[in-house]
Amino acid sequence: MQEENGRANDLPAEPAEPQSYAALGDRVTGILEAAEQAATEIRDDARNLADDLEREAQAEAERLKEKLTADARALREEADEYARDMRLAVEAYATQHRRQAEEEGRTIVADAEKQSTTMRETAEQMVRQVEAEVRSRQEKLRNEVRMLEQRKREALERLREIAAAVQDVLPSGDREGSIERDLRPERSGASGS
Repeated sequence: MQEENGRANDLPAEPAEPQSYAALGDRVTGILEAAEQAATEIRDDARNLADDLEREAQAEAERLKEKLTADARALREEADEYARDMRLAVEAYATQHRRQAEEEGRTIVADAEKQSTTMRETAEQMVRQVEAEVRSRQEKLRNEVRMLEQRKREALERLREIAAAVQDVLPSGDREGSIERDLRPERSGASGS
């Protein structure tokens, strides 16, 4: 209760002189007008800030768009360059293997030709050697035939001499050259002399 009394003590004993409602109305009107003006300024500031933020956002979006477009373009160029490098590497690899295959083919052909030439030369040498051996053998055979014919002639000559000596010793009726005639070579066998 004392609190209430204390409050009561705070209140003036007599009510204050009533102010005029018009002054109070002017004051409230001033406050409301000030509040409206402040609200209008705040709203204008907010609009300006929103416009600034929107412009900044658009600028940032444009910058990001350009950056992303540039990044995408750079990535595409890098991918194109990588694809070009890979294509060139594949072409170089294929060219290298084609050259190696051609070189191996040339080497195989050259080796085959060399081997064929060697075999042909060896065969020709063998043919020449065989021909030389055949000629040598023929020459030896001819020499042997000549020697045998010479011996035959010499033997016949000796036999004639012996036959003549024997005929000189034989009685005269059988001397008519029968031994000598028998020792004469036949014409068909003597064709080689």
